Amino acid sequence: MNDQTAPIPPLDISELDGDWTHRADVVVVGLGAAGLAASIEAAERGASVIALDRSGGGGTSANAGGIVYLGGGTSTQIGAGLADTTEEMQAFLAEALGRPVDDSRLAAYCSGSIEHHDWLVDHGVPFEPAFWPEPGMEPPGTEGLIYSGGEDASPYRERHRPVARGHVPATPNAAGWFLVERLRNALEATNAQILVDHRVERLVVDGGRVVGVTVKADGQTISIAADKGVVLACGGWAYNEALLAEHAPKLLEISWRLGTDGDDGWALRSTQALGAAIEGMDVMEVAVPLTPPREVVRGVIVNGNGERFINEDTYFGHLGQSILAEQEGVAWLVTDEPRYVVNRMGMRAENVCETWEELATEIGVPAERLAATMAAYNEAAARGEDPAFGKAPEWVAPLDVAPFGAIDLRVATILYAGFPLGGTVIDEFARVVRTDGTTVRGLFAAGRAASSLALARYCSGISLGEGTFFGRRAAVEALRD
Repeated sequence: MNDQTAPIPPLDISELDGDWTHRADVVVVGLGAAGLAASIEAAERGASVIALDRSGGGGTSANAGGIVYLGGGTSTQIGAGLADTTEEMQAFLAEALGRPVDDSRLAAYCSGSIEHHDWLVDHGVPFEPAFWPEPGMEPPGTEGLIYSGGEDASPYRERHRPVARGHVPATPNAAGWFLVERLRNALEATNAQILVDHRVERLVVDGGRVVGVTVKADGQTISIAADKGVVLACGGWAYNEALLAEHAPKLLEISWRLGTDGDDGWALRSTQALGAAIEGMDVMEVAVPLTPPREVVRGVIVNGNGERFINEDTYFGHLGQSILAEQEGVAWLVTDEPRYVVNRMGMRAENVCETWEELATEIGVPAERLAATMAAYNEAAARGEDPAFGKAPEWVAPLDVAPFGAIDLRVATILYAGFPLGGTVIDEFARVVRTDGTTVRGLFAAGRAASSLALARYCSGISLGEGTFFGRRAAVEALRD
């Protein structure tokens, strides 16, 4: 371990310099979406709350797309004419995220999804009951529902009825800032004390229980007591390069790590010093900006060997994860003249040739393999089928009209965005769990300060969904403890 990966030991209360500077029932560390939700919930339940942020608040949540993964039959889904059940939501997410179907956190999240949707609406976050057909990306308008985890693509659509569960707050384009703004307004309407430019340095413990924090503010160190509990909602570790090198080194290869300098792993390292368990440290979300428009997926994606490895109409997070982690960061989208489309990012075919063999030579993949790949694909596509990877029939068409082009999808040359999903283990009540299965009294975590529900793959909206949901649960449990 080095200085950036080692656990950050807590301060024993006996070492505290003088009396507590401030005191509250609940102390929330971080004012992104998870911390805002925790602070609101605690304050509205009558608790005294001090909410801290090292900068001005918002964090990564404000820079996110704003999608919140919810389902089970929310009023937004019903208003858009979409049927859903808690059981269907849980079954899909268990497979899509790689969690056991009976996982207690997943069960709590799915069973509480409708109530959480209504809580967000009641706190100023509107969702328009309208479906936007382009998966994964935030609508340019205010439509409130999208497919955000490959629900409409293989292998999930064969086993689960496709249902749109990505709830997008009703504001044009990226809506993360809008979600944060509305929750911040709701928090400011409570009696919670908000302290920005306050950097938490250490947890304070008394006999194994977390009882407060020490904080650096205006060049001074102060201490804040938490009579009921401390909620960590201060982000993940996307900007701790030493932790990434140790656990998820592939993320160091991409051009954009989603986060802020606040995602430095402080929560992870502080909880580990208390014996916290960690999980999913090698799991990541990595998105490649292939669509919109969806017509782009009529092309074929090949790796450095000139072979297909995935259905092109899958969720772009699954595509990016596969290219980075399994294909050595090398992929090309090849297409023919009639099916050629320039996507929203302006990605164009820089290599254009009259034959597949010539194109293969230009992009540096084996000519015979690319030609064989395209011959097999075109033979099945002529029947409207994709037996190899199950691309939906509406996106299957022979690519046989020259010239042929290749769009560069290599990690080294285009924008890939990603972040790590692993972290501190919490239970269904957002309590920090030790390696021996016990919980740390007085300590809770939510958002990327905790491990994600996503243990294998990601669905857009899970981070904001689970962050706000378990942030609220942390507040409730702290007041019960």
